[in-house]
Amino acid sequence: MSAVKYFIKQNSRKLAIDEFLASELNAAGYGGVEIRKMPMKTEVVVHASRPGVVIGRRGSKIRELTYILENEFGIENVQVEVSEIENPWLDAAVMASRLARQLERGVRFRRMAYWILRRVMRAGAVGCEIIVKGKLSSRRARYQKFKDGIIAKTGEPADLFVHEADDRAVLKAGVIGIKVRIMGPQTRLPGVIKIKPPKPKKPEEIELVKKPDAETTPEEEVVVEESLEGITDIDELRELEELDGLELVEDVKITDEPPTPTEPPAEVPKEKTKEPEISEKVEESIVEDLEELDALDKEVAE
Repeated sequence: MSAVKYFIKQNSRKLAIDEFLASELNAAGYGGVEIRKMPMKTEVVVHASRPGVVIGRRGSKIRELTYILENEFGIENVQVEVSEIENPWLDAAVMASRLARQLERGVRFRRMAYWILRRVMRAGAVGCEIIVKGKLSSRRARYQKFKDGIIAKTGEPADLFVHEADDRAVLKAGVIGIKVRIMGPQTRLPGVIKIKPPKPKKPEEIELVKKPDAETTPEEEVVVEESLEGITDIDELRELEELDGLELVEDVKITDEPPTPTEPPAEVPKEKTKEPEISEKVEESIVEDLEELDALDKEVAE
């Protein structure tokens, strides 16, 4: 078998498995399938919004799917795994299946289409488009489009960022086709520039520069104010009196009580008592000097 035929066969088998699982797991919110070829086994990963419905009671549904994939589709050593869709509102296959099932129950297509459109945009999608075709409200077939946001239709952004899915609802009037396109929130369109918001500036702190003379803190200033005023002046007076040989100044006691009037001390007539003693000493010294001069004169005369 050539490489071209091999890939055509694998892709056609994958498409058949996808259609089978979409019809079989309609109530489970089927979102797609992945087939991984391993050396010892083949993994079939089923994406669904309700994995409990895919597994079934005690794994009965998953064993049934394993049997069908091995016998009808010819896959050897099948291992079926179920992966839960994190945000089903951003999955186009889940939304198309939900819209189709609601139309089959008799819900108005406009009401359901607008409801799904609002929920998809609320989930964070950049854009969403829903197209409903068929006998909607008349005998003739027509289509109606519901769109919100931005949807890339051509080019690389359409291939990378747009998730597209189709489904159909079988009604009495006929078959209604549904197509859903969703552009996810992680889309980066060319030519679109996003400007980051500026970072908040920190408030500038004003630093007070102190002079070298004024290095005292406010607490130290308060302590100085509470101390005795003039104590440094009294120390200086004491030092000067000690140098001059004077009497020390008595300590000054500061009290909150007002000073009481006291009688002045009686003056001692010290000067009067000292004056006669000083005068007597001066007369004695004068007499002695005169006697010495007389003795000298006599010696010279002889």
